[in-house]
Amino acid sequence: MGSLKQSVYYAIGILMMKGISLVMIPYITHKMTLAEYGSLEVIVLLADIGTILFSFGIVDAMYRYVGVAGDDNKKKLVSNCFTLSVLVCVVGGLLMALSMPLIILMLPVEFQPYQILLLLLPTMLDGVISIPLTLMRMNAMAKRFCLLNVMKAGVQAIMTFVLLEAGYGIDGVLISAAVSSVLLMVCIVRYQWQEMGTFGCFKYSAKILKFGLPTLVGGASIYMITGLDRWVMANFIGVEELAIYAVSGKFALILGLLLQPYALWWFPNRVAMLQQPDGHKVCADRALIGVILAIVLGALMILTVPGFIALILPSSYQYAGTIVVALLAIGVIKSAGDYLNLGCFSGDSSQSQMWMQGGCAIFAAIGYFSVAPIYGVWGVVGVLSITYVLRLMLLYFVSQKMEYLPYDHSKWITAVSIAAVAIVCDHLLGLVFVNVHEFVLGTCVSLMMLLAFLKYSVIGLTGQAGQARTGNVSL
Repeated sequence: MGSLKQSVYYAIGILMMKGISLVMIPYITHKMTLAEYGSLEVIVLLADIGTILFSFGIVDAMYRYVGVAGDDNKKKLVSNCFTLSVLVCVVGGLLMALSMPLIILMLPVEFQPYQILLLLLPTMLDGVISIPLTLMRMNAMAKRFCLLNVMKAGVQAIMTFVLLEAGYGIDGVLISAAVSSVLLMVCIVRYQWQEMGTFGCFKYSAKILKFGLPTLVGGASIYMITGLDRWVMANFIGVEELAIYAVSGKFALILGLLLQPYALWWFPNRVAMLQQPDGHKVCADRALIGVILAIVLGALMILTVPGFIALILPSSYQYAGTIVVALLAIGVIKSAGDYLNLGCFSGDSSQSQMWMQGGCAIFAAIGYFSVAPIYGVWGVVGVLSITYVLRLMLLYFVSQKMEYLPYDHSKWITAVSIAAVAIVCDHLLGLVFVNVHEFVLGTCVSLMMLLAFLKYSVIGLTGQAGQARTGNVSL
């Protein structure tokens, strides 16, 4: 399947899978009070922790080893990854079930045991489901990947709507997530079996865990940066403020959603691409595409999302439009760190990124507990921004030391300069044209900004990099 066609399928799949939940935000915020939505966010945070722990870094090990393995070893590696994932999910699920009283005691909002169990089911399955879904991406099965994600998102959205209308509240959201995950698991079991042949291989476990566990620690560290903030807010500021902050965060996540079609292709293939002729130059260009896309899309959203929030959300959530601007800027910095870190993953261990992510997480944790009780939401935003700038610098310089890539930095500098001018102009025009709605004004400025990106060949970089030869690996 051609690279453009794959990207289209990935875009449709991701937009449907995560976009539906974003589209439903106006409906859910109208159906729930601020306190109820804040409580829902707390239990979603618990699911995020479980998803990271149940993943065990196995998918990252697949990126590293399965993509470059010969045919003889590939099935065994796939079987080993899937077997480990099932084992981790079963053992982890049992431990969480046994720890139920402690978990309920630790949560800043009161929940019932059955609600935690409803949450546990899709959280456990997510680690197992990620193995065949990753294989589909590595095997260029974008269409099938798309259809499965659209099916899951559609079932979950319809069930959520029906159950909320029936008055089930938070329970309705949890039930729809559990049912849709079980359905997706049933649909992909056969494909997984075809790819591995047998279940129960442990031959490569040491190698997989050696690479995966540091990645798990790194992922947990990222959660401390992007999840602990909301725990702190729930404890020290209140679930109403958390609800507004969470809505801002969900709109900011659209940036990552828009970047995922490219990311879903890039991350599974980058190590194999590095080993191709002229791989260092190709990887540098392709990684920089991701950074520039983040800058362009982030600027477009900063100009338009605050006005859009004012149009569609209840008045109690309007402050989210101010917070989302800062979170989008932070999202661009985070994405830059994600794309400029190839050196940390090119060897047989990912320990370097583990130590950097862990250090940033400790810094963030100290900052949250020190600043949030005093300065509230903006204290959290300040800590978050400093942490991600530090993370970007560490990942970039260490990666360059481990595996030097010849980045053309003038491209992203030009992109940032154009975006900054556009954002300042939008603010100044807003002071002059006070009768023009913020969304309309932001849309007009964003169109002019796009013309500037095209004129200075910022967006054109994607086409230039796409012409580079990469052997059997193509965008």
